[in-house]
Amino acid sequence: MRSTTVKIRYYETDMMGIMHHTNHLRLFELGRVEYLREAGIDLLELMAMDIVTPIRNVECHYKATATFDDFIRIETSIHKVSPAQVTFTYRLVREKDEALIATGKTQNAFMYGKTGKIAKLPVALYENLLKMAQEDLA
Repeated sequence: MRSTTVKIRYYETDMMGIMHHTNHLRLFELGRVEYLREAGIDLLELMAMDIVTPIRNVECHYKATATFDDFIRIETSIHKVSPAQVTFTYRLVREKDEALIATGKTQNAFMYGKTGKIAKLPVALYENLLKMAQEDLA
């Protein structure tokens, strides 16, 4: 599991003063990008190889609210990985009281941007990702 922390900004809240539900998915993306970066996978470099990472499926289960100025820890893990796709799981935790805000999961494919056909990660990148996944699943 890898984690990163963000502070909820005012514009991310709704008229009820809580973080708008769509921002949970944005936080999942932030966690996923940081996880990939730690695995040595730079999304801009992948795109230069014409490899993109579209989401095939997303789940979000809301547990509690977050408000302006809350620090939220995004905990990201790999649930399943292959050279052609990866499934991440997420936990959003309010740091001041360790309240679970949401859990979620995304399934991402690796595809060629120009053709839309399934791509496989280069071997070295896949091995990095697999190593981190094995740590998550241990």
